[in-house]
Parts: sequence; C-alpha cells; structure tokens
Amino acid sequence: MVGVEGISDEGAVRAILREFGLTVKMIQGKNGKDSLLKKLPAYNNAAAHFPWFVLVDLDSADGCVVEKLSTWLPQPSTNMIFRVAVAELEGWLLADREAVADFLGVAESKIPRNPDSLSDPKQEIINLARKSRKRDIREGLVPRPRSGASVGPTYASDIRDFGQRYWRPRVAAEASPSLARCLLRVEQLAARLNG
Repeated sequence: MVGVEGISDEGAVRAILREFGLTVKMIQGKNGKDSLLKKLPAYNNAAAHFPWFVLVDLDSADGCVVEKLSTWLPQPSTNMIFRVAVAELEGWLLADREAVADFLGVAESKIPRNPDSLSDPKQEIINLARKSRKRDIREGLVPRPRSGASVGPTYASDIRDFGQRYWRPRVAAEASPSLARCLLRVEQLAARLNG
C-alpha cells in the first residue's frame, strides 16, 4: 500500500517500487500533506500486517528530515517506509537531469546539479517549462496568466506520467542524497519480503 500527497507523486513512487520488484496495489491519500499526515498513524498500524510506503515533501531545503521523520512518525512499524522528499518530490525528478531535460524540452545544462538544495523544486520545473521547445509542456505545466493557479492545467498528470514512464530513480539517486536514502530503505524492505 502507498500513501502520497497528490497524484503528481504517484508515478515516481511506482517507479521507485518497480526498481526493487515491488508493485502497487492501492494508492491512498492524494488530498494534500495535512490529510496524509492525519492518516499516517492508521497507515502505520496497518503496516504491522502488510507493507506500506508513505512519501511527503519536506517543503523546504532548510528543514531537518530526521527531525520531521521522528515528529511525524516516532515509532514506524516494521513494514512501514515513511520517507520525506527534500525539498519536494520534484527535486528527485530533477536529479535525473537527462530525462527531465528531454521531457521538458530544454537543454540539460539548464537543469540544476544539486536539486536537494533547491527551496522550491516545483517552481524550478515550472520556470524551466516556460522556456520549453515543446508547446504542450509550456501550455500544460505553466499556469495561465491571471488564472490564480500555481501550476498549469496538466501539471499533475504530466508529472505523474513522467515519473512513471521516463524517470530513472537509480540515476537520480546519484545527485540526490535524500532519494538515495529512500532507495536504500525500499531495497531493505524488498529483501526482507523476498528473503
């Protein structure tokens, strides 16, 4: 079972689990961080019986992941993998520079080399999309003027599809220490389940 903040996170989570031969039976949450954190104790209780993977954003490159992990889930169940993306899941996506450059239709040299240090990776993706050679990326990911929206109309579904179909977690982990730690935990769980 999986818990995420929103639909844009689904694809990357599926890609991470697929790396270790794990499949997703059901994805819960998708109603924002506050809602997900309220349900976290119930998910943790359920993890006593079957594996759970829950992912939330730190929402700041300056925050302390260890502190947040221990505050939000002080005693994780044996089969619970609770991870915090620094600063947002989009930072993990940006860490696969070649794939994200191709997806966004921009030069790879425009993609930041240290995505874990970005304070707002989502905004970085939107800013890169503004310069895209691909019209559908510009129109889909960038919010329309005067719309009041923070993202474009197809942002969530486009990011979900990119994460699931093109993003390479192991490549991205080389540039993102927080993702590398996540992959290690998933690998440990997969070994326990398959051993």
